[in-house]
Amino acid sequence: MDKKLVEMLHLDLEPVGIFFGNDTTECDLKADPEKRNCVIPFVMAAAKGKITSMDEAGCTCPGGAVGACFGDGFTRLNPNIHIMLSQGMGDKAPKGVPPMVKEGERFFCTPDLAMKWRQNMPFSDKAYPRIVFAPLSRWSEVGIPDLVYIFANPDQISALVTMQGFHKGKAVNTLAPFGAACHSIVYAAEQMEKEEPMAIMGLFDISQRSVALKNYLSMTLTYGMWEDMLKDLDKSCLTTHSWRKIEERL
Repeated sequence: MDKKLVEMLHLDLEPVGIFFGNDTTECDLKADPEKRNCVIPFVMAAAKGKITSMDEAGCTCPGGAVGACFGDGFTRLNPNIHIMLSQGMGDKAPKGVPPMVKEGERFFCTPDLAMKWRQNMPFSDKAYPRIVFAPLSRWSEVGIPDLVYIFANPDQISALVTMQGFHKGKAVNTLAPFGAACHSIVYAAEQMEKEEPMAIMGLFDISQRSVALKNYLSMTLTYGMWEDMLKDLDKSCLTTHSWRKIEERL
């Protein structure tokens, strides 16, 4: 696979191909149904060189099941998620529950507003029976990905956003929806059906950022958009004096 864009951006993690419905590829890491599994560590492991996978049974986080395109994981795994996402259970919370359950994550002012967000989520079943994540250097072992997920710092994100308009001449080519750390995947899956798809920025979930995502945001693209970015790189903003100045700190 062509790594020219990776080199020009100075990415320290490989772009990750996301493969929906793959049940044949041998994987280095599979989600264990007996554990509480967050999607992002599986994507991160792929960005560091492993091929990883999750099926519905292994995707045990309600929000993760939604993000990884295993349908409405909220209803299936935690129908009261809108309470935790708003102001929490307060004094009604059982003893010993995590602070986010009692106090709420406070992403929304009220449970009704959190429910409004939940009901507008673009749920998808594209992942069944399994979703696979693979680093760019190993896509040949899997095939052509459906989506491409990129971990990038603010300088790199600024270039990626700029490049979305390079062959379009449009200003608005990238969306930044609120959601859990993995929800950019389900929003990007929705873009696969669009005539003019948009890139999706992500990793805005502060409950996940507080754990291990200090220097990264993400951009998730359809494979067609990824291929489009590889064209005419010698004419892109990555060849300018301005970018060379940024490169000095990358």
